[in-house]
Amino acid sequence: MIRLKLELPRENFTIAVDVQWESGQVHSLFGPSAAGKSSILSVLAGFEDHFRRAYLAIDDTVLIDSQARPPVFVPAWRRGIGYVQQSARLFPHLSVEQNIVYGVPGRRVTPWVEELIHYLGLKDYRLVKPHHLSGGLTQRVALARTLAVEPKVLLLDEPFSALDWNVRSTLQDAVIELQSRFDMTILMVTHQLTEAQRMAQSIAVMDQGRILQQGNLSQVMESPAAWEVARLLGYTSLLPVPSGKSFAVHPDRAVLGSFPEIGVPVSGTVLEVFWHEGTSRIRIQLEAPWDTVIEARLSARDEVRVDERIVVTFVHPPQFDAPRSSKS
Repeated sequence: MIRLKLELPRENFTIAVDVQWESGQVHSLFGPSAAGKSSILSVLAGFEDHFRRAYLAIDDTVLIDSQARPPVFVPAWRRGIGYVQQSARLFPHLSVEQNIVYGVPGRRVTPWVEELIHYLGLKDYRLVKPHHLSGGLTQRVALARTLAVEPKVLLLDEPFSALDWNVRSTLQDAVIELQSRFDMTILMVTHQLTEAQRMAQSIAVMDQGRILQQGNLSQVMESPAAWEVARLLGYTSLLPVPSGKSFAVHPDRAVLGSFPEIGVPVSGTVLEVFWHEGTSRIRIQLEAPWDTVIEARLSARDEVRVDERIVVTFVHPPQFDAPRSSKS
């Protein structure tokens, strides 16, 4: 179990969180850029000590306690925490193998290191210097170097965000497999919702230094606690209903046709049919009382035409009390 209580002043806001993460799982800190996500990882790793208050414990071992007398602050090198950033920062004068074993006692290729080299597809690059590597291979080396010292916790600070989709997907799968095989605890920072959904068991939605909601992915995606959370999760519009509530529209949580038993049907006219991330979507001009434009994903068997009048059902949409504009 990771337990973190933190007050950390930043230029525009103070990061204030009280959160815990279960051991042996992949957890995501998700939110927009400059939300404070990377600062939290920096505190966990031991690279940040300018906090107002902080308490950090991993499996009952206290690593930070600013309120203790004397204060507790275990240095980064004694925490057993691995940290992989977007910038790999390999040693340019060392080979791939030398980079990987740099932190291993005696800088030896242990059986565990040998397994990492083979598993991450680096056996043919052992003697290669970093400047000859592609971006994907560079990140594989950075990951292997971090795991070589067998950390208790692995922190991932958007290490795959600069890579193309195929390479990113391959490395995501490799991390998932490693976590499953070796029961690691991983805390990853991302501003890409698809990455959080692909890799993590739980998600903490964060903005402006606050964790707005935390839980398993299905719980948070299907039941966002507030419209602020829903917008970050891809909900695009709020549509008011006579009860005084408003329901949130997510393009990917829609089916063509009227099915009031599973959700809220809306009718309108198709303005456009287009592709979005491998799926077909439509843009619909809704009829009264909403009189706004929304988007909905189609299934592979759905066929609609521009100017066609249709009904779309949004499945179990979350509802919010506060009346708001129908447009996001």
